Amino acid sequence: MEKILTFDCYGTLIDTKPIYDAIADIAKKNELDSKDALNTYVSYEDRLMYGEAYMPYDKLIKQVLEYCDMELNIDVFSKSYDEIISLHKTLKPFKEVVETLKIIHKKGYRLALMSNSVHDIMDYNLDALDNIFDDVFLAEDICAYKPNLEFFKYVEEKLKLKEKEHCHIAKGYWWDIVPCSKLGWRKIWVNRNYKKGNKRHEPYKEVHTLDEVLDLQLD
Repeated sequence: MEKILTFDCYGTLIDTKPIYDAIADIAKKNELDSKDALNTYVSYEDRLMYGEAYMPYDKLIKQVLEYCDMELNIDVFSKSYDEIISLHKTLKPFKEVVETLKIIHKKGYRLALMSNSVHDIMDYNLDALDNIFDDVFLAEDICAYKPNLEFFKYVEEKLKLKEKEHCHIAKGYWWDIVPCSKLGWRKIWVNRNYKKGNKRHEPYKEVHTLDEVLDLQLD
């Protein structure tokens, strides 16, 4: 039986801290409270991602920055759009990620990536991951963002996961672990921030860095 591992990307494999650092820096340079700016950015990213009709992630970011200007009564965030998009394209994996993925791949696992991104950004992120993934599924292709079950069901059907040995690996609890629970997927939570999980979404295995997955029984 074929063995497949599906992965979330941002926060799980790719470190997104530079994006939030950039938003905070823009705020500080303009004498704004960086925490307010970050909260506004994250809040409108969620509102537009889950409260509106689907729009591609790069266009969504543009609107998020416009809302940051509106809420904080300034006109600097939307002017930083190109910078923020460029930062997305230059994000790097966590230090243990690439080598861990290579080890897993050599063990015969098919690797699939599931991300809320768009190809124009993800192509660069895949390069940073040494283009190791056999399959890539993006919100841009499905017109739905995780944790929408449409996304997960689409991947399940395309990869025929019910007929294979499969486990999903992700940091995002609400975005990935919860929908996996609803669909009965096996799952590993990459709890990089040492948060407390919820028993209602068990069973799941828990690690704090991706290389700890190598110590687990994945089959």
